Parts: sequence; C-alpha cells; structure tokens
Amino acid sequence: MYKTIRGRKYWIEEEGEGPVLLMLHGFTGSTLTFEEIIEQFHTSFRVVRIDLPGHARTGAIGVLTMEQFCRDLKDLLKQMNVDKVNLLGYSMGGRTALSFSILYPELVDKLILESASAGLQSSEDQLARQAKDEGLARKVVEEGIESFITMWENIPLFRTQVDLSAEAKLKLREERTKQNPQGLSESLVGMGTGKQPSWWDRLGTVSADVLLITGAEDHKFHRINKHMTKELPDAKWVTIDNAGHTVHLEEPRIFAKIVEDFMIQ
Repeated sequence: MYKTIRGRKYWIEEEGEGPVLLMLHGFTGSTLTFEEIIEQFHTSFRVVRIDLPGHARTGAIGVLTMEQFCRDLKDLLKQMNVDKVNLLGYSMGGRTALSFSILYPELVDKLILESASAGLQSSEDQLARQAKDEGLARKVVEEGIESFITMWENIPLFRTQVDLSAEAKLKLREERTKQNPQGLSESLVGMGTGKQPSWWDRLGTVSADVLLITGAEDHKFHRINKHMTKELPDAKWVTIDNAGHTVHLEEPRIFAKIVEDFMIQ
C-alpha cells in the first residue's frame, strides 16, 4: 500500500504479527529483496518492508538526503502505530538503518546490518565518492536501465553472485531492471555513500543491540565491519563462509537463522 508523508508517496508492505522487523533493501533493490528470508523464519514477526526513495514502486520522489528520509520514516512509523522497531538493512539499507538508529535512538530496539558501513571518514573521500556517484547518476539516465544494470551487476563487489542459481540470477536481474532510471539517479545523488553523514564518531552513541553480518569473501566490508565492531558499544559480528556482499542471497538459510536467533534472544 502507499503511505504519504510531506506529499511523498512511499510503497510499504506489512505482514505477520509480533515484534516489528523493518527490512531495508540495498541500491537497485525493492521489497522483494528479502522475500526468501521471510519464508525461512519459524517465528512470527510483524514484517514491514518499504521501497526506499527512488526505488521500485516508491520511484522518483525527488532528491532526498539521508536525514530527510529518516525523518519521513520516523513519521511513517508513527502513522503505522509503531513505537519501537527492529531494523534490518542491507548495504545502502544498512547505512539507512544505522543513520535512523543514530538520529532516533529511542525508536530502535535491535539493529541488524548486512554488508553495511558507517559512511566515509574523510571529507576528501566523501567528495571523491560524490563525484563518482554523480557520474553514475548521469549514466543511468543517459544510457538507460538495461545498460546500467549490466554494468552494475559486473562490479567487483558482486563477483560471488556468479555462483547463484540461474533462477536466483534471473530474479535479481528482474528486480534490478524494473527500476526507474530517474529514481536511481536521485538515490545516488541524495543518499549515496559520499553524500550521507559520516557516523564513525557517533558509533559510540548507538544504544541498540547490534548484529553485523558480512560474507567472508567480501574483503572490503570485512575490514569495515571489523573497525565498526570496535567502535560500537554492544555489537556482535558474524562472518558467513562462502558468501560475498549479498549474504541474504548467497546463504539465505544461514542468514535467516542468524537474524531470527538475534531477534528472539
């Protein structure tokens, strides 16, 4: 269903009863991202999924900063009578979940971050990444979604996805190619890694119980999460063998069990 806040329409899906688990997808993802994970749960949760700004059925709603979206999310949860939430975010969704936890700590109980970061630490790195993302934003609009996704799915970060089944690859390709080019462009410009605040100096203020999940083959995010574990007051870090950046796709059963165990402990 669509819910409107400040004139912006967000696509939200909700199912089940129990503790609220809000799931946030990554760049080029949608509410379909965690479909298989939800099917693996043996415990009942009130699962809420949202298409993030620029993505899928939410689509192009204008350039929003991370802080602006988090404010919209806070008010959307209020509309839905959710007082406290457990957050699960993958990649960009992980950055968003962490941002929300830092901006609105009183609303977050547990925080699960899959292949996520706290942003970039230096202004030089931020500016360089902004320039890169602005280039990608132009590329997706100028060259179209098919060309962009072919480029995107072949970046080194996703190299381990070659081992996915043919069916999983097809589903992933379909999810990605159904995106709106203008929407993805807005997402890169407004909520890209270089544009969001660096939260490294604020990790010590996170009050939620935190679970970090990375794939052993994702060396970049293994290093990042090793660093984050040292800065977060109450964090558990799990590394999954034979998986890269998309643990939820590459090892769905293991991923679902780890998430479920953390939710009910």
